[in-house]
Amino acid sequence: MNFTYESLHAVPVTKPGPNNARELRTHQGIPGIERIPSGRLFATWYPGGTTECKKNYAMLSVSDDDGQTWTDAVAVVDPPHPDVRAFDPTLWLAPNGQLYWFWAQGCAGEDGISGLVDEVFDGLVGVWYVILENPNAAPEHFRFTAPRRISNGIMLNKPTVLSDGTWALPCSLWSVKSVHRARHESLWPVYGAMMVVSEDEGKSFSLRGTVDVTGIPGGPSFDEHIFLELRDGRIVCYIRACKGIACSISADRGLTWSTPALTDLPGPGSRFFIKRLQSGRILLVTNDNSSIREKLTAFLSNDDGQTWPGKLLLDERNGVSYPDGIQTKEGNIYISYDYNRTKGGYLYLARFTEEDILNGKIGQDSFLRREIDHSRPVPGNFDKSIATCNPTN
Repeated sequence: MNFTYESLHAVPVTKPGPNNARELRTHQGIPGIERIPSGRLFATWYPGGTTECKKNYAMLSVSDDDGQTWTDAVAVVDPPHPDVRAFDPTLWLAPNGQLYWFWAQGCAGEDGISGLVDEVFDGLVGVWYVILENPNAAPEHFRFTAPRRISNGIMLNKPTVLSDGTWALPCSLWSVKSVHRARHESLWPVYGAMMVVSEDEGKSFSLRGTVDVTGIPGGPSFDEHIFLELRDGRIVCYIRACKGIACSISADRGLTWSTPALTDLPGPGSRFFIKRLQSGRILLVTNDNSSIREKLTAFLSNDDGQTWPGKLLLDERNGVSYPDGIQTKEGNIYISYDYNRTKGGYLYLARFTEEDILNGKIGQDSFLRREIDHSRPVPGNFDKSIATCNPTN
């Protein structure tokens, strides 16, 4: 990896160019989904190169027919410096109605060697965002704010709004052993699953507390954590781990955290999605397998995560992963996810309800496996690395 402080420079959102054409995308995945009150859907993910590498960039797509059809890229975050990549984007509709587009930005190595984490993580990577000021406009007229860097680290999942209105952002500086030598201690000596908060609706951000993930049985695995506030006011931090899903609990609003422990929740060391729904139930979407990225499944809990009686299989195939989700005011749940990133790069959308999960099957107004996008297929065998716990996303 060629380290450069160019990764600290703002990269404005631009319209896609020739280098962002679909025929050049041989790898893509890790999607995020959001919906605005008008019904317009937004999806983001990152392609570029043949794997996780310095050619990665974030892109944005739009659907005005509930996900039946999608535009090609309408906007990209594509760092101009050849050794800087943009990755792990996510979308979030804040309580104030503003549509945030987050991404991570840092140095990376050459295409094809990113199986080594130190080739895709420079220890200085940062969380950036823009706000789409006119999300109902025609995509060619989209207007974004200037990029703003709010924290060192990576934030793959959406913020959680706590009961007191605080925005809790799940930013992470990876603690996996293979990236220890890439640390930049002088800039941020805190590594782990961080809670970065805003108490003024995004005007300012600060670090509130950090979960030390190094003691997770079996080891940490890129964190990708999500916060959930329990009914008694405690906050749970659910964390990706090599042996499944771990959790840590805070009784002081995120200032201090318990030693993480593994849960009984299924998961093969991959991203999952968890959210409290309007009904008060908790939704969990994860792979219903603790060793392979298959059987992407939605679960429901009505007792703050103690039991999960509701279950709906979304996609049974080997290679499905990385769910993100939302719930609309009407009660519809949307889940985006990827499949076979390096050979087809498929991105899918599912829409269903809590009742569907409780019934174990979708109703007539719901749908599964609706395609958002796919990349240009490349020859070769299925990349089994996407289905195991290893030093990549």
